[in-house]
Amino acid sequence: MSETKPKSKVLSRWLVAFVLIPPTLVAIIVPNKLLLLFWLAIIGTLAWWEFAVNLLGQERKGLLGLSLFCYYLILAGAAFFGPDGQAAGLMVALSLGGVYLMYNLAPEGDRVSINLISRYGLGQLYLSFCLSFAMLIKQLDHGAKWLIFVVLVTALADTGAFYAGSKLKGPKLFPKVSPNKTISGLLGGCLLAAISGGLSRSYLPLDFNWTQLAALGCFLGLWGTLGDLFESSFKRAMGLKDTSNILRAHGGVWDRLDSLLFNLPPVYFFINWMTLP
Repeated sequence: MSETKPKSKVLSRWLVAFVLIPPTLVAIIVPNKLLLLFWLAIIGTLAWWEFAVNLLGQERKGLLGLSLFCYYLILAGAAFFGPDGQAAGLMVALSLGGVYLMYNLAPEGDRVSINLISRYGLGQLYLSFCLSFAMLIKQLDHGAKWLIFVVLVTALADTGAFYAGSKLKGPKLFPKVSPNKTISGLLGGCLLAAISGGLSRSYLPLDFNWTQLAALGCFLGLWGTLGDLFESSFKRAMGLKDTSNILRAHGGVWDRLDSLLFNLPPVYFFINWMTLP
């Protein structure tokens, strides 16, 4: 039984991955950005639901509705008006959140109101704003290839960390936050991310050399791990193993997005910085 259970978990992880990969790739590859916008709306809705249930309170459906409305606003702003629309959507989201909480949650007390304002604002910055960078990357020259790059490298870093950590074990990386993560897993993930980043030189059209892309891949492996630990800190504080069981052995949608949320913005800034005249 002890051997069968880990094997079933690994199999479940791969089955869920094979279910999610095709629609994600189709949404990225199809030239019309509306398909990606629709897919991100679905993924973000599920992640926001998990965030709201665990951090805002399951009973606050009005606040969840406002959170989703503002997420769609930021996403649409990025899709149709670029970085300016993204920033404007974020400002509107934070303003509406403050107004809503002042008028609807004051009876609960100042401490509760301030706590919820902080959590709502964090959600808009962390989930809505970071995920909307996928729309900005999509609209860059060869944006679909760059999106595939960041999704693939992030996924391979997670896979490399999982298998390296499972096989090599060794000292824990940050046991208080994530008891299963090891230093060997981090190194294995960064190594695979660096290799996959370097090999992507063959299909990325811009004039980057192997070393630059390998370094970017290694950085994404490291930075994505920080995103994973960031999300894990919330789960440990709330006494949760996963944010939900929507994806079975994969946990929740938020659990699958944790590294990607951290990796999308730096890739967007890297592309823009490297293509400056």
